[in-house]
Amino acid sequence: MTVEIPWAEKYRPALLSQLRREKAVETMISWAKKWESGTPSKKGLIIYGAPGTGKTSSALALAKEMDWEYVEFNASDIRSRDAIEQNAIKGSFYSSISNEKNRKKLIVMDEVDSLYEKNVEGSDSGGKGAISNLLEKTLNPVILIANDFYALRSTSTGKSIVDKCESIEFRRYMKSQILSVLKEILQNESIYAPPDRLSEIAENANGDMRAAVNDLQGIGEVSGTGGRDLTLSAYTVINDILHGHDRGVREIRSEIMNIGMDPNDFILYLLENVYPLHSRVDDYVLALRNIWRADLFLGRVGKRMNYSLWSYANDFMSYVSILQLRSERFEKFSFPSLIKNMGSLKKYRGIRKEFSMMMGRYIHKSSSFLNRDSLPYLYYLLQRDEELRKMIQDETGMDVEEVLSLDL
Repeated sequence: MTVEIPWAEKYRPALLSQLRREKAVETMISWAKKWESGTPSKKGLIIYGAPGTGKTSSALALAKEMDWEYVEFNASDIRSRDAIEQNAIKGSFYSSISNEKNRKKLIVMDEVDSLYEKNVEGSDSGGKGAISNLLEKTLNPVILIANDFYALRSTSTGKSIVDKCESIEFRRYMKSQILSVLKEILQNESIYAPPDRLSEIAENANGDMRAAVNDLQGIGEVSGTGGRDLTLSAYTVINDILHGHDRGVREIRSEIMNIGMDPNDFILYLLENVYPLHSRVDDYVLALRNIWRADLFLGRVGKRMNYSLWSYANDFMSYVSILQLRSERFEKFSFPSLIKNMGSLKKYRGIRKEFSMMMGRYIHKSSSFLNRDSLPYLYYLLQRDEELRKMIQDETGMDVEEVLSLDL
């Protein structure tokens, strides 16, 4: 049975028109065409915005549509001046590795806002200066990707980088846009999900399209015809693993495959419900060892992007079914506490980040500065000053009551 790749990759926009960002796409194409007719005055393009808003996908799509070679570096991996000069700058001097003459090479640097932090000794790593040098010397187009634009331009060198680039903000997706994409995916996968469940996923994503698509694949409660058993859920499969000892390992493995849930999510269900069943120590240790081995293969999937390794993870999870796990008292099946906590933390961080960004623009400070130094004071003032709350809500459009729910 084939292993399905994550939907976030399977349905990554391949064309700029699929991004649902008409104005941003116009700016990107306009900048790219300047490279086709010569060397533009602004050799770089900064794409910034929250995670999951299509920044990297847009760079990939632009390279494809312009027939440029795509070369990506992650700035968080090559922070120092020497590393950037050895990789990005040298690469920007050469033409494409293709035999075609004059074919451009698109140099993409992700997470560039992470370069403007100081190291543990308190000295600058030199990465920002190397980026500025790259933009001056490059013979090929350069795209810089950042989450926090205000952190990027928080230093004098950062401002000079911004001045050498055109800039595009990728705002969070609207709920209606996310719903549209989710419905298209479900139709393509021949799967049904209740409208209220789709609405909940779109709402909880907080404008992050990638998170919404991952949640859609991982809910485990969708039903359809795409080869999946509609009678299965996470709880029925867990019950078969822990109590259905008349079933064979191969049958259990088939259930895990057919449930339609990402193994990274299913392993959390399994661990949560195995944990209380420790009265038979030897079998309990073997169960944890099998779960550990499954987790090891899932980690290798993420590191190597080799999704065939999911099959080995499913094997080890299914081996838990041959063990006789017991508890001293009756234990109900539980929803993974880690997923619950991550959901709550994600919402908390989303509200806090949005408030920091909005207030940063309002008082001309970076969101990182607000999070580090000012947010508790602003929160204190908002709690006690109704007039200030109303003024900020009117000026920014932010739901201040939602901010106050953070309970800082």
